[in-house]
Amino acid sequence: MRYRKQVWIAAAFAGALLCAGGWFLLHYKGENRAAIAKAPSSLQHDIAPGGNKAVLTLGDGTRIVLDTARNGAVTAQGNMQVIKLEDGQLAYNAGNMVARGDNRNASHADGSNAIVYNTLTTPRGGQYKITLSDGSKVWLNAASSLRYPSAFTGKERTVEITGEAYFEVASLTPEGGHEKMPFIVKVNDAEVQVLGTHFNVMAYSDEADVKTTLLEGAVKVRKGDASLLLRPGQQASLHPGDGIKLISDVDVDEILAWKNNLFSFNNDDIQTVMRQIARWYAVDVRYEGKVTQHFNGNISRGVNVSKLFKMLELTGTVHFK
Repeated sequence: MRYRKQVWIAAAFAGALLCAGGWFLLHYKGENRAAIAKAPSSLQHDIAPGGNKAVLTLGDGTRIVLDTARNGAVTAQGNMQVIKLEDGQLAYNAGNMVARGDNRNASHADGSNAIVYNTLTTPRGGQYKITLSDGSKVWLNAASSLRYPSAFTGKERTVEITGEAYFEVASLTPEGGHEKMPFIVKVNDAEVQVLGTHFNVMAYSDEADVKTTLLEGAVKVRKGDASLLLRPGQQASLHPGDGIKLISDVDVDEILAWKNNLFSFNNDDIQTVMRQIARWYAVDVRYEGKVTQHFNGNISRGVNVSKLFKMLELTGTVHFK
């Protein structure tokens, strides 16, 4: 009979755990185990999953809580109208036209056309999507931020991020010509110059590496004098004190799982798993004992935390209270 060490992990969660609906494929010491539990949870103090939550901080310091703001125009900066759309989206529209919704929340700045920098910030347990003034789309994961200008001018389009973001960059290249305003993402002491369109940047302060993963087009990752050109399916990994490491044949489905409302674990240790859970459910984690189990599989980010915990507990190697 195989011995399985019982390890307790404490999180910001109270109540007994019951079986929960869902599917999770787990591996334990080379043995594949498929676990399905069907009974619903009936906890009184469960924790719901994260959702569309963000704060928009304008250049003058004004803070707009987007998850409670009405749909429609939320402010205007110069000739740019800032619109809150449905389903957790923010957009910038030129001119005085309101895309849709109620414009009673609109508050114009000083009426000038000066370019100001805004910051979109998601809390733990939040995510948000923004369409910038050039048409580029950015998805922010939990506990992340994007600093960007209200409109792009000059020779470059430059933004800064913390945490994790997925970009689909709009091309401003005339047909048959060269990009007239390159898109640059600054992250820590490195930058990503966009030569294509779709890519993901993960730069959480509690993760060991900053990772840029390319899905479509091309990007150049630069840190100091070192640079690396990525092709689709490749990843650039930056570790403090080291150079840029190239990783080929990356599982892009795993990288973009968060954008597709999934947790995706690929031989991840419990610390890696719990960092993702802590961000999405806004909980703090305390470990008691040592866990050596690694986890593989997909879990929906749309379930309550008790269901996710129960699926992990079905390995028989980890418990939560």
